[in-house]
Amino acid sequence: MAVAEKVPWTELALSAEECAELWGVSKDHFLQRVACRPGFPDRLTFKPATWRAGEVVEYRNTHRAGKQR
Repeated sequence: MAVAEKVPWTELALSAEECAELWGVSKDHFLQRVACRPGFPDRLTFKPATWRAGEVVEYRNTHRAGKQR
């Protein structure tokens, strides 16, 4: 079994491009409007920018525009 198969998806690093896909926006929009919001998860690395997948998905799910209250 490969190491990647043992790591939970929530611990994987997502790039800015991958995060932008989750929001359905461009990479530039994500970096300028989403990743800089207060409370957005901390980056794992700065160049290239990466974030922990589980934290990003959790943030997206709780801050999604138009969500039911």
